[in-house]
Amino acid sequence: MPLYPLRGLPKQGQLWSWISFDVANQSFTLIVNTLLFSVFFQQEVVRDPARDDFLWSLTYATSMLLVVLASPIAGAIADERAWKKLSLLLTGFLCAAFTCALALIGPGRFWLAVALYIPANFLFSIGENFLASFLPELAPREQLGRVSGFSWACAYFAALVLLALTAGGMLAFGWNTPDTWRPLFVFAGLWFFAFAIPTLIFLRERPAPAGRPRTPLLRAGFRRLADSLGHVRRFRDVATLLLASLFYGTGMSVIIMFSAILAKEFGFGDIQLVLFIAVITVSGVLGTLLPTLCQDRLGHKRTTLLLLALWIVTAAALALYAWLRARSAVPAAFPLWPLWLIGNLVGFGLGSLGSANRAFVGYLTPASRSAEFFGLWGLVFKLAAVLTIPFGLAKDSWGTPAALLVLLAFLVVGGVLTLFVDERRGLATARAEDARCTASTE
Repeated sequence: MPLYPLRGLPKQGQLWSWISFDVANQSFTLIVNTLLFSVFFQQEVVRDPARDDFLWSLTYATSMLLVVLASPIAGAIADERAWKKLSLLLTGFLCAAFTCALALIGPGRFWLAVALYIPANFLFSIGENFLASFLPELAPREQLGRVSGFSWACAYFAALVLLALTAGGMLAFGWNTPDTWRPLFVFAGLWFFAFAIPTLIFLRERPAPAGRPRTPLLRAGFRRLADSLGHVRRFRDVATLLLASLFYGTGMSVIIMFSAILAKEFGFGDIQLVLFIAVITVSGVLGTLLPTLCQDRLGHKRTTLLLLALWIVTAAALALYAWLRARSAVPAAFPLWPLWLIGNLVGFGLGSLGSANRAFVGYLTPASRSAEFFGLWGLVFKLAAVLTIPFGLAKDSWGTPAALLVLLAFLVVGGVLTLFVDERRGLATARAEDARCTASTE
C-alpha cells in the first residue's frame, strides 16, 4: 500500500475538492455537536439538571426528524436534476451562517437556541447526504473503502487542528466556561465557509442523462423515490444494510451527542474535556486506517462486523465503569484512567465504522441512483439520532449505567442484522441497475 492512499486514482482534483468539504463540516461536527454546544445548551441555556438531558436530546432529535422527512425526496430530486453540487453548497454555506449566529444566544434564551440550532444541524446533516452521494462518481467500487477512509482521516486531522485552536483560545483568552464560548461558534462557522470554497470551485457533477422529460420537481422526485421503494425486494441487501445502520447509527449519535456531557459527569474539567476529545479524535484517525488499508481487500461486511464487535465490547466496558462509579462511596474520587482507555476505543470505532459504513453503502449503490440511495442513507442515520431520545430519557430517569445498556442493545441488534447482508448479490444488483439505466438512455 503506497504512503499516499489515492495514488493511481483518476480525478485527483475532484477527489481533493470533495475531501475539502469533509474537512469543512468537521468544524460543526466537532466544535458544535461533539465538544461545546451540548454543554453550552445545558449549562447556559436550560440551567435545569432535572430535564437538561431530555431537552437536549429532544432538540437534537427534532432537527434529525426534519432531515428524516426531507432526505429521500431531496436525494431523488438531486439525482433527477443533477443538483447534488448545488444542494451540497447551499446547505453548507447556510449552515456556516447559522453556526456563526449561535454566538447570539444569551443566557436562558431557550427558544432562540432552538431556532438557530435546529436549522443549523438540519443543513449540516442533509449536506452530509449530498456529500456522500458523490462517492460512487469519484472512484471505482473496488476503491471506495480507501477513498472514504482517507477522506475521513483527513477530516479527523482537521479535527485535531480545530481542537488545538480551541484549546489555545481557551488558554489565551480565558474561554474556560460555557458563557465565554460564543467566539468559538463564530470560528466554527468561518472554518466551514473557508474550506467549502474549493468544493465550490473545483468539484464537478455528472450531468443528468440527455433526453429525459422535464417533469415538475416534486412529482419527479416522488416518482423516482416510489420506483426505488417499489423495487426494494430487488435492492434487499441495501435495505438490510440500512436497517442495520439504523440501530448501530443510534450508538454513533449517542457518542456524538453525549460524549462531552458524560465526560463532564465523570469529572473532567474544561481543558481535560478538550484533551479527552483530542484523544478520541487521534484514535479516530487511527480508526480510519482500517477501512483505508483493509476494507476493499477484507470485504465490506467482514470489516463492519469486526468494528461492531469492538463497539459492543466498548459500550459494555463503559456501562460497567458507570455502574462501578455510581456504586462507589465517593464517586468524585473514582479513578478516571479507565475512561482514557475507553475513549481510545470509542474514537477508533467512531472513525472506522463511520467510514466503513459510507463505503459499504456506496459499494451496493447504483451510480445512477447515488443521491437517492444516499438520501435514504441519510434518512436512516438521522432517524437513528431521533432514537437517541430513549437514551436521554433513560439517563434522566434511571441513571447513566441503564442508559448505556440501552445503547448496547442497539449495537447488538445492528450486528445481528448485518449478518443477513449478501455483499456479492448486492453488488450484482447495483451493476445490473446501472446497465439497465445506461441501455434506456441510448
